[in-house]
Amino acid sequence: MTALILGMLRSRLGRALTVALLTALATVAAVAAPVYVARTDRQIVDTAVAQATTKERNIQVSGGVEAGSDGRIPTTFERLGSGWVDAPGYTSVFRAQFAAQSEATPIVDADQLSRVMYRESLCEHVVVVAGRCLMGTGDAVLSVGAADRLKVKPGDAVGLTGSVFDAISNRYLAAGPPTPITVVGIVRARDGTEPYWGSGGALTDADGPAYYVDRRTLATFFRSSELQTYDAYPQPGAISVEHLDALRAWVEDSGRRNNSGARLTTDLGALLDRIDERRADVRATVPFAVAPVLVLAWAVIILAVASDGGGTRARRFEHGIIALRGVSRPNRWWLATGETLLPMLLGAVAGFTAVGGWTTPGAPLYAAVAVVGAVLAGLVVGVRTVSGPVAALLRRVDVRSGRWGARIAVFAAVAAAAATFQLRGGSGGVAGVAPALVLLAIALLTAVVAPLLAARLGASALRRGRLTGALAGLSLARRPSAARLLAVLVVALSSLAFAAAAVTQADQRRADQAQQAMGASTVLSVGATTRHALLEAVHAADPDGRYAMAVVPIPGGLAVDSPRLAVAGNGGWAAALRPVAPADSATVTGTTLDLDITVTLLDRTDDAFAAVVAPLNGRPNATVEFGAVKPGRHTYSAAMPCAGGCRLIQLAFRLAPYAGPALELTLHNAPATTWQSPPGATVTVQGQDVVMKLPPGPDAGTGILRPGSGPAVLPVVSTGPLPPTGLLTVFDRQRQLPAKVVATVPRLPRLGTDGLLVDLESADRLSIDSAAAGAEVWLAADTPQPVLDAIAADGVTIDARRTVADARAALAGEGSALGLRFYLVAGVLAVVLAAAALLSGTVEGASNDLRTLRGQGLAARRARLVEPFAAVLLVLFAGVVAVPATVAAWVAAAPPDLRGVPALGPPLAALGAGLVLLVVVAVLTTTATRAQARVSRKR
Repeated sequence: MTALILGMLRSRLGRALTVALLTALATVAAVAAPVYVARTDRQIVDTAVAQATTKERNIQVSGGVEAGSDGRIPTTFERLGSGWVDAPGYTSVFRAQFAAQSEATPIVDADQLSRVMYRESLCEHVVVVAGRCLMGTGDAVLSVGAADRLKVKPGDAVGLTGSVFDAISNRYLAAGPPTPITVVGIVRARDGTEPYWGSGGALTDADGPAYYVDRRTLATFFRSSELQTYDAYPQPGAISVEHLDALRAWVEDSGRRNNSGARLTTDLGALLDRIDERRADVRATVPFAVAPVLVLAWAVIILAVASDGGGTRARRFEHGIIALRGVSRPNRWWLATGETLLPMLLGAVAGFTAVGGWTTPGAPLYAAVAVVGAVLAGLVVGVRTVSGPVAALLRRVDVRSGRWGARIAVFAAVAAAAATFQLRGGSGGVAGVAPALVLLAIALLTAVVAPLLAARLGASALRRGRLTGALAGLSLARRPSAARLLAVLVVALSSLAFAAAAVTQADQRRADQAQQAMGASTVLSVGATTRHALLEAVHAADPDGRYAMAVVPIPGGLAVDSPRLAVAGNGGWAAALRPVAPADSATVTGTTLDLDITVTLLDRTDDAFAAVVAPLNGRPNATVEFGAVKPGRHTYSAAMPCAGGCRLIQLAFRLAPYAGPALELTLHNAPATTWQSPPGATVTVQGQDVVMKLPPGPDAGTGILRPGSGPAVLPVVSTGPLPPTGLLTVFDRQRQLPAKVVATVPRLPRLGTDGLLVDLESADRLSIDSAAAGAEVWLAADTPQPVLDAIAADGVTIDARRTVADARAALAGEGSALGLRFYLVAGVLAVVLAAAALLSGTVEGASNDLRTLRGQGLAARRARLVEPFAAVLLVLFAGVVAVPATVAAWVAAAPPDLRGVPALGPPLAALGAGLVLLVVVAVLTTTATRAQARVSRKR
């Protein structure tokens, strides 16, 4: 029996190759899912690592080490600390530092401190700007910034001593005798982004200028303690798919390593959580995308195996003869299915190997599902075909009920309705395949109706004398396999169009999210600076206000340079946020400010006052104390950092907290003629004098006098109401400002549906603090390069540059986005399977009928056109049906986060490309089939 089957395979090698090819395609379609997941996993990990902060990638353990009784620093931490950062694939760098001060100043403040630092392998990671790097004992190098700050150059000798904090004087004292060192070089980081530098940054001077020395020089210093640290950073490939489990285990175990003497810090766990979340999103999406493709592949295999043009049903007469000769039923089944099963197994192995299934985790399971489904499909078709009565087999009658097609279509419609209901109600069950079920139901219903429609069209064409169209239509109406193939074509084309619509809509949503998240086309992250310096730099670089806008975050919102809001596409809010431009009406100059004040009423003798000034050169704001207030007329003097001019922000009188008359005074020759009255106070201008009556009390703003150049109440554009108090915390954490909403909007740049905007300069004038923490510069899309260069050249440090394209790329790397793109891959695979169905000859030509008609006078030219015309007509009709099917599936079962009207161009283009491919395949298939038939007849 086996030899007979092998002979059947040799005699019908073309059919065997067709079945093998279709099974290989089914296997490829199934294994494409785990292959895509595996490759996506690597992409997710690589993208997450590239986008991660240094703290998320690196590990740090640090501890303060006290000197022993002999003055030496113990080496216990240095010997044991590296074992704390032994994550797989990581390399550690040891560093030690202590606070130091110049031998010339035995008592210093915190801002006068320097650092002496040792960093392992420093010279391998720096570029010498001047002088040389470390070579011997007593050598030291500095960064360019530290050298400028300390006014030193190569060859200068410096005497440093360790510092110790004195709690009584609240200052720093020398810890021991000084140590002489020589500055031998000025260096800069070879690459400031190297992981070698750790989370602290490259040659940073944030904690004071640092003298970098080697290990021998460090040991020559006397210090009471030092901070020792191990910075561990990943080697290339350390954070990869293969090492995620080991890193996760290490992170979970690292929590027990902290103690009172050392502390381990890292955000590696957060990075691993983000990677796991994105990978889970992909795995939650891909199986729902591959399931319809698998079902489609099995349907195509069934069509090929059962086709009348060379399939099992074409040999019903042969199996009838075999049955007459008394062959047992099992052997008949083996003859009917063996010719199909052997090519299936060979095709499955070939397809599995072709896509790298042997090296892909999870691929064998997906391949097994595909192969088992294909084998079952072949068995069902083969056994069912030869199990009919012998008389029916000899008469080539296929015993089957035409009502099954309608029943399956109804069942698919019910399943689609249930899946859509689940999708609308949330998720779970079959909600993930709701679009596919809707498309399948429409395709099956179309297949039920199509034969009737083809018969009517054929009869109509016959009545009009269009013989080719009539023969093609009637041929399609008479052959059940044409209706089944139509369903396959509709599902394939509409799946591709639906996937293109979903991907297009998702891309548009990500573009909108990226634009909203960025606020502007390009965002520059700015280093430490003041708000005044930031505004000055941006205005100098872009005097017309067309390209650049300064932005500083505040609690719950943003402070923006409102006249330039057009950069973010919202210029209409500018007038509301700044109804009147602030003016410098209270400017002082010089190194001393003298205030002539007459106090006429003073309840307490301990009332005092101070002034807050903002240097016009961009230096931080300063608070200067004038001391206690005295009865009568006195001149109060205080040193001011205003050689280049200062803007007076406020005079603050510290008043009694109880009710009753508190303070009345007259400010002679006041620096401003207009002042804003604090709550309950009165301010009267009498020529050059200003008479003020200030009440006591704990109310916000009591005792604070501001020049009239700034707003009394801060205008706010918000998405919602302000707190009931009407007060906002803007820049000063310990102080709130009166504010009012001047415009309520549904959405704000960067902030979305929850946030507020204030004018940066107006808020700056009401604030004591001047730091621009987290400051940014927003740029328009057409910003010329000279504007960027000018901003950086004006003393503003650009730490990072991000664009909308960067934000879109980051969103595109999310697991949900990558999973959705597999739907497009699945759509392409569906069209390829439909093309394979056409190639397998499932649209069999009416060759015998046409030959009979040729004998009755049908012209050869018309006979040659019938089969190609029928195939093209079937494909075009499938394309026509695919359009409303896609629309219906989108309206009924589109994912909740993608609902809306997508751009029509990409889906129509995908549908058109699929139609062109299928039309070409249909024409080539029918032409090749007819040529092969002619060759067979000649033989």
